[in-house]
Amino acid sequence: MDFFRKNCAINDIIFSLKNYYAWSYLSYFDLKLKYRRTFLGPWWVVLGIAISATAMCLLWSTIFNLDWKNYLTYLFSGFIIWMWISQQVIDAPDVFSGVSSKYIKAYPNPPIFYVFRKCFLSFLLFLHHLPLIVIVVLLVNNRIESSVIYSLPIGLLIIFINAILFTVNIGMLSARYRDIDPLIKSLMPPMLLLTPVLWKPEMLGDYAHYIYFNPFTYFVGIIRNDLIGLDFDMTIWTGALIITLIQIFIFLFLYSRKSKRIVFWV
Repeated sequence: MDFFRKNCAINDIIFSLKNYYAWSYLSYFDLKLKYRRTFLGPWWVVLGIAISATAMCLLWSTIFNLDWKNYLTYLFSGFIIWMWISQQVIDAPDVFSGVSSKYIKAYPNPPIFYVFRKCFLSFLLFLHHLPLIVIVVLLVNNRIESSVIYSLPIGLLIIFINAILFTVNIGMLSARYRDIDPLIKSLMPPMLLLTPVLWKPEMLGDYAHYIYFNPFTYFVGIIRNDLIGLDFDMTIWTGALIITLIQIFIFLFLYSRKSKRIVFWV
């Protein structure tokens, strides 16, 4: 019990959760500010992704000689989920050293408070895209599996928790070592090609099992598989939970020791 009472990582999370109304409102304000003076607001992003995903579907289905209707749901859902996850990863190094640095220096809120604000903003943007996936799946498959009722919220929660943990861990390391930011930005484009988003695992034949060495495979799969009616894959869910536990341990160790130094690094 003393560990939980004295651990600043636990205390800062509890503080942030108790003040959820603050960072959630700030995220909503950031969203409104980002798209001020536009007629469609964040729906411009939805429209852009819809056009991009449709064009990619037509191109890749022709290249791979696939049925474009079945491939449409796979690529459409995977690409939108990937955009959410990859944006979280790309934004993570700058969470403390960017715009939030002046707030960290001026206000007594714990650093993780600003991580919740940033990650919730990305989550709000993804919620604008989610209906697009549902519409495409309904048009192609004419139905959605009933298991989505519980698998989708759980999957979203797991990804959101991992986004928080990853952003904190990488944000602290990047605040101390600025080489991490360009490193991550250079790694993410090729990761799209290495993740089963534009292609299906069975296309790899005997090498299909190598997709499980890619951590992004798990987080794309826990949302996409049930949404588009793929078979349940226990490996996907187990891998996502194991990665979550690893991130929790890293977070507890790193944040407890280094969070007080963030103000000096930014």
